[in-house]
Amino acid sequence: MKKTVNIIFIVSFLIIISVPFIFFCLRIKTDVKKGEKKMSLNFKRDYPLKSELIKTYTLFEENVLKIDPIPNKVVTVDNGWRFLGDSFSNPLSESIGKINFTTEELIKLENRLLYRKKWFKDRNIKMYIAVAPNKHTYYRELLPFGQSLKKTKMQQLDSLCKSNNINYINLGDDFPEKGDQLLYYKTDTHWNQFAGLYAYNTTAKRLNLDLKKLNCQTYTLTDFDVTLSDTIQIGDLNDMLKKPHEEKYIVLTPKTAPKAIKKTSIYPIPDNYINAPKLYEARFTSERNEYKLLVFHDSYMGYYQKHLKENFGKTTFIWDHSFNEKVIESEQPDIFYHEILERQVDLLLEY
Repeated sequence: MKKTVNIIFIVSFLIIISVPFIFFCLRIKTDVKKGEKKMSLNFKRDYPLKSELIKTYTLFEENVLKIDPIPNKVVTVDNGWRFLGDSFSNPLSESIGKINFTTEELIKLENRLLYRKKWFKDRNIKMYIAVAPNKHTYYRELLPFGQSLKKTKMQQLDSLCKSNNINYINLGDDFPEKGDQLLYYKTDTHWNQFAGLYAYNTTAKRLNLDLKKLNCQTYTLTDFDVTLSDTIQIGDLNDMLKKPHEEKYIVLTPKTAPKAIKKTSIYPIPDNYINAPKLYEARFTSERNEYKLLVFHDSYMGYYQKHLKENFGKTTFIWDHSFNEKVIESEQPDIFYHEILERQVDLLLEY
């Protein structure tokens, strides 16, 4: 029996290898650069069934060899696109549903969210959890890995919030269909200011729906001048590969002058704070309305903070995910808004 299985496996493997090679031989091209070998270049550019073979390889390594086929740091795909690997928070495995919340974690997460819900309700504060999709999630089709049939952590969190009537916002809900307009940088883990604008509009529409007197303004691209920064600055994924930066910041400059006024920070920096101290707190006032907004967030807030601060009478931004009850009670906001990146939703289990 074992010998038969081995023969079947060897024959199947030879067929898998032979079929694309035959296809390849039938479509050899000659338009190559001087000094490059025709065969190696064509394999690199035109090897047929490449995506299918990669997925087969992935399944074979995972299910037969029992090893993790997903690269640890950076995944490089076609046209210069790079994605964060699993070295930090397992974003790749989580985005394709390979890793998700266990039953025990879901119970713990539900208990923590219900505690927060009651805590805010007792203080007459509306609570929102807003999740920024991973780059992997929006550009899923670029990844050469099969999607699991299981829910991702982001989808599990969404379902959990809906079943417990907790305000949840998917910040990618108003992202446009794929086109020429990029929403995430090719060589960086972050989204850009286009994505930040759409995320803000999603937030504004949801808050306006829940708070009839709020009247947050929504924007279109015609409200901004779109430019690129003067220097090449983008590329944290290139940093991981010890490669130079390749991209410039996309800048959306409002055609109407900002009216929000920045105020002095008042809170001490927490011990062991990992970001630059000056990033911990930012506070603004405006004459837009009387609503007070308190935002706990990460780096993704940077690309729509400027829109939020223009639409509330008082806005305080805290770059931290810790559920700091003292800060919340000190601010006494009308709205508590927790923006968190998809690959960091695990932090909701810790705080």
